[in-house]
Amino acid sequence: MGSRFNNFDIRHLLAAEGIESTHLVWSKLSDSPDSRLFFEVPGARLANRVISRIESRLSIHSRLQWQAYALALSGAYREADLVHFHIIHDGYFSLDALPWLTRGKPSVWTWHDPWPMTGHCIYSLECERWREGCGQCPSLDLPFTMRKDRTAEQFAWKKRIVAKSRAQIVVASRYMRDMAAQSPIAAGQNIEVIPFGIDLTRFRPVDPQPARSRLGVLPGRLVLGVRAFADSPFKGFEYVVEALRQLPDTGIPLTILTTHGKGHLNEFIGRHQIIDLGWVNDGELMMDAFAATDIFLMPSTAEAFGMMAIEALAFAKPIIVFEGTSLPEVAGAPDVAVATPMRDVAALAAAIERLVQSPDERQRRGAAGRRWVEAHYSDIDFARRMSALYRKVVQG
Repeated sequence: MGSRFNNFDIRHLLAAEGIESTHLVWSKLSDSPDSRLFFEVPGARLANRVISRIESRLSIHSRLQWQAYALALSGAYREADLVHFHIIHDGYFSLDALPWLTRGKPSVWTWHDPWPMTGHCIYSLECERWREGCGQCPSLDLPFTMRKDRTAEQFAWKKRIVAKSRAQIVVASRYMRDMAAQSPIAAGQNIEVIPFGIDLTRFRPVDPQPARSRLGVLPGRLVLGVRAFADSPFKGFEYVVEALRQLPDTGIPLTILTTHGKGHLNEFIGRHQIIDLGWVNDGELMMDAFAATDIFLMPSTAEAFGMMAIEALAFAKPIIVFEGTSLPEVAGAPDVAVATPMRDVAALAAAIERLVQSPDERQRRGAAGRRWVEAHYSDIDFARRMSALYRKVVQG
């Protein structure tokens, strides 16, 4: 999971650029020797779960995991010319160690989401208190949740950490860079924009029929693809459900193909074919899901990049997104992706209906999407840009 976000998938391309990389991870899911378990001490994972519960009670996050300091004792750290930090705010790493570690080695830190710029949340949605220091938070229930409002304190702590650290900050979209430009926490930081890339020889247009047969799509169906992440406050699945309720009978039989969750569209059984794949770790099954789709729905209410959007576009699938996130930029709206007003269910339903009834527009937008991805999101270009940045940071 996340291998396309943390440079693991491009390690062979980095090697072609003369960059040897080793990945230290808290949870090792790969059998690759290029991936090593960080802080492999008996009982460390259990102890960290206890620490996470303590942090939850104290309404703090990413502060008590003192094993982060042990990174300096790692052979990979000691041998490295440069250290690249990725998702280090996921509950296993104390950011208090970051100033010290980034002074020990030239460093790059990718901000995968806005959490480093807020008082507690991963995405602030419509709240803009991150512009002024947080406090009096209206949404303590957003991840990472707080029992008590300590957002002003956490905000000030992050501001000190970022100011003391010596890391080149990287983001994947202009949307994130623009947010950083308005963030008191990111003030004075040099922000580099390097979009993620994917393997365009793997993510590519293919004949959809074999995939549809393997997935059990009924003949003559037009397939809507969607991530059914019903528990997320950021992925907008509830708006897909409501749009499907409002969708008029187009006379074209539909299949709704979902990943992530199951059973959330049972109310439509009998009206549409529903295929729930559930949580997908199988790469080939995910390829089939994209190949079988005619229209991909991604109405996220918050998104710092949107990897599934460019994966769908690479398969030449038209996509529909909401305005107000990184997705219109990343997916090339309005010429490539269709972008509708944020949370506007009627507009979302109308966009779905239009594409369902317009095979020419689907073909045109799909072809444009493939060209867009080839121009902006090649993993080869991603590796070249990361390699150039690494050398620049090491040279000072």
